[in-house]
Amino acid sequence: MLREVGEEGVTTVQMSHCAKEYLDREQLILQTPGPILIIVITDDRPPKGLFEHLKLAFQDADFLFVVDKSNENFIKDPKWVEFIKNGWEQGYVKLLFHTPYNGGAIYDKWLFPYMRFQPATVESFIHARNRFGDLEGFEIRVASYNNAPRCIIYNDEKGKLVFGGFYMRFVRHFLAARNATFVPVFIQGTPLHCTKALMSEEVDICADALVQNQTQEIAVTHALRLAYANVMVAHAEPLHSYRYLVAPFTTTTWICLMSYISAMVSFLSVIHWKQCHRWIYSEFLLEAISSLLFSGFRLKQVQGHARYILFAVMFLAGFVYSTMYLGFLKSILISEVFEKQINTFEELVERNVTIMMDEYDRILSLKYNLPEMLWPIVQVVSIETLMEHRNKFDNRYAYVLFTDRMNLYDYAQQFLHHKRLRRIPIKILFIFSGIPMRKTWFLRPHLSTAWASAFETGLTLKLTQEAEHEAMRTGVLPFLATESRELKPLSLDYFVMPAISLVLGYGMALISFIIELLIKRLRA
Repeated sequence: MLREVGEEGVTTVQMSHCAKEYLDREQLILQTPGPILIIVITDDRPPKGLFEHLKLAFQDADFLFVVDKSNENFIKDPKWVEFIKNGWEQGYVKLLFHTPYNGGAIYDKWLFPYMRFQPATVESFIHARNRFGDLEGFEIRVASYNNAPRCIIYNDEKGKLVFGGFYMRFVRHFLAARNATFVPVFIQGTPLHCTKALMSEEVDICADALVQNQTQEIAVTHALRLAYANVMVAHAEPLHSYRYLVAPFTTTTWICLMSYISAMVSFLSVIHWKQCHRWIYSEFLLEAISSLLFSGFRLKQVQGHARYILFAVMFLAGFVYSTMYLGFLKSILISEVFEKQINTFEELVERNVTIMMDEYDRILSLKYNLPEMLWPIVQVVSIETLMEHRNKFDNRYAYVLFTDRMNLYDYAQQFLHHKRLRRIPIKILFIFSGIPMRKTWFLRPHLSTAWASAFETGLTLKLTQEAEHEAMRTGVLPFLATESRELKPLSLDYFVMPAISLVLGYGMALISFIIELLIKRLRA
């Protein structure tokens, strides 16, 4: 084997037919950073097994086959036609043939509508190499299944079957631009079945997005951006009306307030006992509560200068407390107050909200390091069960969604004042993804180039917006109804708060009565 590097940085590898089995493809890849031209010198026999030995390492290389022990009639040999067909099936399409006979004839291969040799020149080969502008109706098998917003299959108003969605429309436009025939192959709607169909060569491409280098048996388009996922959870529920009474203050504030009342009542009771040798705990409790409600109090049972000092202290404390409490309570009663939002994974685990996912999501979560703390609340279900709950916005569960689906669910909730599902603002599962296809598919580099051009020109953004609208229009996901804002009669829920206040009042009165009764018995 001879290796040379030309003036323009093109690596040339020359080998004989008998030496092909000694070609070290891995070592050659390491030594050839630029374009590669492989020259194969052979006789009238095609070098069978060459492409199988090379596997997929040199799909982008140019091949020049020098047939030096034959005449120009080798192009009519069925064995050579079968050879170029085999190379095409392995993804090798840049093949040029040369024979020293007939003045050094050069032949290119034509693939459509049937495989054959065609006289050519070096200039025509360079111009047409690896270009497939017209496939003359060649059939391309596309795996088709409902997976909104990536692929959406539905019947239009005329009953015609429509293949829509983000990736499906792009694939159809890509094939139509090359005059290829779109042939849908219906499979079960999961990425795992897409992968199996590609590996078994039942289809050529899937209208979906899979992880880059997920398996060595399939290829994906070159990644253009880093995708990520979020956990979508229920939006916080409205606060129950019976909790309005304690909503203005935090737990710590209420503890401090209770401590203040206890200390003040005890202090007033001790002063009155010193002055009159009589305990009236309940009356001072009412005085303390009245001062906090700023509803009027006198402290007429306390005599001397202590009365004015204590009155001033309780007046200031009551003014501040009542102003802040009643102000916050009024704002709560005339507006909406919600429970605390789930903003961290710790809060999600603490509330024991189940994360529902299918088998494919579980595989991705294992490979790309879903936080360990979330695994105890993960529940793996079938794709049908997952779609049933997720498409109904069942907020009893949490869901792991990637960017395109998160945007779709946000789009469906855009008319809601409060969304049913919201994302926890923590990004996880960072991956590179692309459109999956067979690794030996001859249009693999062209699809990657077209995908990059669509991203650069903004076409992908337009396709995304159309797919979201299409999903709503076809009923894959419904626009959720806007919340009602009309006046409604009061239900029993609105009387829970005054009932609780009444019970608390009677409870404190009972406690005061018991305390005074115990003191009276102790004195007796």
